[in-house]
Amino acid sequence: MPLLSIVIPVYNVENYLDECINSILNQNFDDYEVILVDDASTDSSGRMCDEYASKYKNITTIHLEENSLPAGARNVGIKNAIGKYIHFCDSDDWYIKDSFLNISEVLKKNSPDVLVGQFICKPERGAFLCNDVDFNSEIFRNPDSDIIVEHFLSFPKFTCTTCRFIINRDFLIKNDLKFLEGYHVEDEEWFPKVVCYAQKFSLIKEPFYCYRPRANGSITSSKTYLHSKAHLVLAMRLLNFAEEKKYESIRRQYIISRVTFLLGLFATRCDTFDLDQIQELSVVIEDNIDVIKAIYKTSPEIELFDFVCRHGSYMGLYLYQKDVIERTLEIVAGKDDKDIYIFPTGYNGEGTARILKSAGYNVKGFLDNSHIKEGCIIDGIQVYLPSVLKGISMNKMKNIFVIVSIQQKDISEILKKQLKSLGLGESQFDNRIY
Repeated sequence: MPLLSIVIPVYNVENYLDECINSILNQNFDDYEVILVDDASTDSSGRMCDEYASKYKNITTIHLEENSLPAGARNVGIKNAIGKYIHFCDSDDWYIKDSFLNISEVLKKNSPDVLVGQFICKPERGAFLCNDVDFNSEIFRNPDSDIIVEHFLSFPKFTCTTCRFIINRDFLIKNDLKFLEGYHVEDEEWFPKVVCYAQKFSLIKEPFYCYRPRANGSITSSKTYLHSKAHLVLAMRLLNFAEEKKYESIRRQYIISRVTFLLGLFATRCDTFDLDQIQELSVVIEDNIDVIKAIYKTSPEIELFDFVCRHGSYMGLYLYQKDVIERTLEIVAGKDDKDIYIFPTGYNGEGTARILKSAGYNVKGFLDNSHIKEGCIIDGIQVYLPSVLKGISMNKMKNIFVIVSIQQKDISEILKKQLKSLGLGESQFDNRIY
């Protein structure tokens, strides 16, 4: 039995796969197996998987006849893995040199249910930048899992990703921690369940993984109705999970925080829903109305729940959509002649820009601190570094209005201070918090 099973879903990544697999082969550690799950690729990825499997005895390829999205491919990997621990690697990412030896030492020394790792982010040009959070090593030395769950709760808005966890396989199977198939962003349900089930955690502070957000071609690079539907469905599943487990205190708070995050993402695209989509989504809400009402009693601040509890599933969602649009437009009331910038990009900023453009406002551009995005075009709108404001004449500067559109209120305050430092007055910017 190898110490580590590395499960890699593979779908149309012929330009990335070599770098991913070679980052494993070049480690100073070889007590692992690699399971390449070819998810019905239509490029040369499947053939490349077979070539690696024929050359290396600890690499196996499994070919799927139909595309099952990462969730299905990962579940196939779980079923076939034999290692003591499992790590899920994305085929367009790679491992940092000599990191496996450190991982193995911690696993052998501590035997955790879950080893929490840190990553670095190397986005392609035009892709989003996802900075890692700064976990506290001292907290992870505490044997009380409630303390560690509370630590996760202190980062309520960070994106859940499977690459952060190295999981004991027996723990994974015992708790039936499979991925929900048929949906995007499936990590967002799996990750909180892992956190809530685990009793023993360890942390490796030194980054072991390099996450590469792609500008095009990956699931995370797109934002569609199916993503929005997944945000709603996964939020409902997490609510039911919390109710079924009868979680109280910190684990319940943690689940609610993840639900709030998912519904915030759902809100940023609800302006795009047509009536048929609202009908489809209202069925999801109606099927879960009892748990929504139960949660709403203790969490009335969740706006979507307020609408559906007062007006019913369909009409509540319909009115919620109108409210999201109206609240966004209220920010720019009387500013028809202004040059409007949205700060930063992402689900929130792009949702705000789309609503304003649809209403006829003059959206001049996005502001974003990511040099990777500078000069890119998103939904027909150019992305600038905030420093572009320094080059604008005094007269034109007076005509600028910036909307800081983001989920984290603390981050929005930092961004507003940045705008002030660039010469904007208090009346020239405002928040749009989803």
